[in-house]
Amino acid sequence: MNNRIPNEDRIDEIALKMDNYKDEFFKDLSTVLSIPSANSPADTKYPYGKATGDALDAFLNIAKEMGFKTKNYDYRVGYAEFGEGEKMIAVLCHLDVVPAGEGWSEDPFQPRLIEGKIYSRGVADDKGPAMANLYAMKALKDEGFQPNCRIRLIVGLNEEKGFGCMKHYRQIGAELPVTGYTADAEFPAVFAEKGIIRISFEKARLLTGKGTEIYSLKGGEAVNMVPQVCRYKIQQDGEILSEREILGKASHASKPELGENAIVKALKTIQQENADLTDTLIDLYDQFLIEHTNGKDMAIDCEDASGALTMNLGLIDVTPESLNFTLDIRYPVSVDGETIISKLKENMETLNIQLENYNDEVPLNLGQDSDMIKLAMKTYNDTMGTNDKAVAMGGGTYARSIPNIFAFGAVFPGTPDSMHQVNENASLNHLLAASYIYKETLKAFAQKLI
Repeated sequence: MNNRIPNEDRIDEIALKMDNYKDEFFKDLSTVLSIPSANSPADTKYPYGKATGDALDAFLNIAKEMGFKTKNYDYRVGYAEFGEGEKMIAVLCHLDVVPAGEGWSEDPFQPRLIEGKIYSRGVADDKGPAMANLYAMKALKDEGFQPNCRIRLIVGLNEEKGFGCMKHYRQIGAELPVTGYTADAEFPAVFAEKGIIRISFEKARLLTGKGTEIYSLKGGEAVNMVPQVCRYKIQQDGEILSEREILGKASHASKPELGENAIVKALKTIQQENADLTDTLIDLYDQFLIEHTNGKDMAIDCEDASGALTMNLGLIDVTPESLNFTLDIRYPVSVDGETIISKLKENMETLNIQLENYNDEVPLNLGQDSDMIKLAMKTYNDTMGTNDKAVAMGGGTYARSIPNIFAFGAVFPGTPDSMHQVNENASLNHLLAASYIYKETLKAFAQKLI
């Protein structure tokens, strides 16, 4: 993200253009935010859990009341649409959220507006941007804009757990867009997304019941979050000696440097407090996790114009019988993911830790000179009074799963990133300003790209 201070005066000016919708916007957004729509086990009706289905119902009901055509595809994905024509522009957002985690100052699903900021899980990622685009479409409709195409806001329910929603959208043969964007990132336009590797390792354990041993250790709630909490038990001669809870700081896995990994912190604490302890976990920490956020200790650190590799130890589950952990790695667009996987496998085999499974999402590089990137940047810069360039990022978005899509907002440059963090928040004025930018972008796309 651009680290400059956001131009709050300019953002406030733009937000005023949507001021007539402010109260309605907050009410409708609060309705959707109040639903704890983290993915949960499937049942016969809801493949990603009932709460995700409730969020889709609420969102589509709001859209229907605005006069939009709506469609629900099997409680996996849905859309709101207006306009006429053979071609379609799409905006992609998601209504599922990562687990709230621990440490919130208030109920994460009781939205509250404090000094201009809305606090709630999902307000930045991605319910706030979804509502900003719905209101962008409403504003276009209210001002009488008649596109010579259809504008479709597609909302998925499984973005945080593997994009199954968009896979379903394609598998059932739903219509693909001519162009469009996903509002699940940062401004300005994102022309490249790093590769993403999710890789799991395992090893059998056998405790001796003699001396000091790690009995159990568990941390992390989602692989794409920096773990907030890690809990462990130490035993002495077969009896539980101590139980500890280590607190870190959550952040998005693509920016592990913004957080403090509770798992790594716990391993460091165990090592420091138990000098006589020998365990594969301590070897793992000593050899590979001192400099862990950049992968340097794993000898996988690398960098190009899209940025540097990042690594997050997102999940771990240690029992007396087994060790299992999962890494989330975001790697530069010019790098081969299989080379990284091979090196990780080689590293872990030195500790007799075996590869369990992995998934490699190859990088996305649309190029800064594509027509849709250039037009989005012109609209953004004209509105903001800036001269910014399109950027690359480490996050993975729906742009990987639907063709002709790029990531675009809704976090403004220089704004602290609270996605996947405790007390996630977004400025109401920022969301309204983003809504206006989206309105102008959709209008420009419909007039110049169709």
